[in-house]
Amino acid sequence: MLSFNIYTSIMKVNLINKYKEQWKKSLKAEQPEHWLYKYENLSNYRQHWDLGELDLKAMYAKSFSSEVSGRLWGGTVDSPRSIMIDFIDINKEFVRSMFRDLYSQDKDLSMRVNRFSFHCDQLLDQLQKENDKLDQHYHETPQMPFLYLCFDSPEAYPLYDYPAYKTSLQLFETTSIPEPFEIDRFYKLSKAIYTIIKKDETLVAMIKALIPESYGVELNYLILDDFFQFCMQSTDKRK
Repeated sequence: MLSFNIYTSIMKVNLINKYKEQWKKSLKAEQPEHWLYKYENLSNYRQHWDLGELDLKAMYAKSFSSEVSGRLWGGTVDSPRSIMIDFIDINKEFVRSMFRDLYSQDKDLSMRVNRFSFHCDQLLDQLQKENDKLDQHYHETPQMPFLYLCFDSPEAYPLYDYPAYKTSLQLFETTSIPEPFEIDRFYKLSKAIYTIIKKDETLVAMIKALIPESYGVELNYLILDDFFQFCMQSTDKRK
């Protein structure tokens, strides 16, 4: 409880609640469904993800596919998804061990995320020996590692969209906004905000009503990304 109080003390909780109430009004008035693809993506991941699967490449490809939108992983060509499939082609057991390490919740979060990116650097070096035009693996920032973490444990990890996150913290008049590389602070502040908004039973009921039952998705950290996206859009409307 101490850590929660520390992290809420550097933000104005009344402003978090202010934007939360505005978001509820927006949901009630428009019932936007454009963000539901994230829940469909999560549902699909749960149906297919299995690190014990012999054909790791096919399993990964099926886990990150969608009939709605693949924007979370950049589509199927020249994207985080496509490069990870290339990595699996050259060393699938190394990739398997990378994911197992990332998902090991008993290890330090920041170390896991940074180590995952470092291993991608190593695999990219191998790919560049065959194709020197490759210049990135799209896992350089925490965005993709956090997508993997969120989909594997959505009750424990948020998505990482730093621009939306930073804009939201500015709206909440946060006294010290984490830099993009400050993973632990990002996580702890996100957790504090999630704790606040999920207590709103009316909001939770509204979100649940919008998510198709067939997805089989319970309340999780995706709601936090929905909230941050709304906050960022609210600043765009004021410009």
